[in-house]
Amino acid sequence: MTRKTIALPSHFIFSSEYRVLYSDVNSANHLGADRVLPVAMETQLRFIKHLGYDNATAFEDAGLIMAYSEVQYLAEAAYGDELLVELAVDNLLEKSFELVYRISNLSRECEMARVVTTLLFFDYQGKCVIPVPGSFLERVGVASGAG
Repeated sequence: MTRKTIALPSHFIFSSEYRVLYSDVNSANHLGADRVLPVAMETQLRFIKHLGYDNATAFEDAGLIMAYSEVQYLAEAAYGDELLVELAVDNLLEKSFELVYRISNLSRECEMARVVTTLLFFDYQGKCVIPVPGSFLERVGVASGAG
């Protein structure tokens, strides 16, 4: 199988630290592969709160749903390791956008993983995907220094 590489953007607009918990560690005594995406999702929620939204899971009269995710594993992390998760917004389209994450292990001084997710705004009452709200785009623009 061909190995894929997640391309990183030129700059990140948000970062958050995460300490590897006991519940993140698998039987091989390192961060489980199934725990990398939840670490990214924690950073996503922190980013949305950083943008000024009170509710980080349902805002702009819609819910935020994940349509796609991909993880590139580069190094391991152990219980108690300090991670730095950097986030960028990329590929803003009419009805979707991507969040790109670089996860670095500060304790071991290496890049640990890269993650990309494609997100959609979903109207649960109308049962349909809606365009990315303009006010969300404005907040992201301010956060990235473009607005």
